[in-house]
Amino acid sequence: MRVVICPGMGCDTTSNWYQWFRGEMKQRKYVTECVLRDFPDQPKCRESKWIPFLLDDIGVDRNTVVVGHSSGAACAMRLLESDKVDGPLRGAILVAAAHTDLGDEWEAQSEYFNRPWDWAKMKTGADFIHLFHGTDDHLIPVREARHIAEMMDNNNFQYSELPGKGHFFYPWQELLDVMDQRFGADV
Repeated sequence: MRVVICPGMGCDTTSNWYQWFRGEMKQRKYVTECVLRDFPDQPKCRESKWIPFLLDDIGVDRNTVVVGHSSGAACAMRLLESDKVDGPLRGAILVAAAHTDLGDEWEAQSEYFNRPWDWAKMKTGADFIHLFHGTDDHLIPVREARHIAEMMDNNNFQYSELPGKGHFFYPWQELLDVMDQRFGADV
């Protein structure tokens, strides 16, 4: 199974928890590769650049779990809607996701929020979808995640709202726990 990390706006491979997570995934027998690359078009993170980068440069398929953080989670959500992926992804982990641009000019320019979400299509875009959000996130209010969780409610979806957590700039154990519980059991 491949794991692909989609970073947040203005982030690179050295940001936040990304290298820690890649290191942890490389130790898992159920992970054949963990892709952590600098994405193009930073800090704009435009969908018109990132989705083709995921599809054409990195490559995603039925054996891929996409882990998206912040703007990377919005990218993962649009990827879940895409007809360009051959079948559903193996999984999607959304971290600190938003469903609106929150009135932020940069987020509005990212293109992810310029049309309604296709929640029904998104639900079928991966075999398993998990959303993490911190109650103390100062960038994306928890109400954003609660709305996503309400719209995504399905037997393949789980939501973890973590008290006292912020925008997930640092490693957190629950991410590894979900990966191991969901995908490690297949080994």
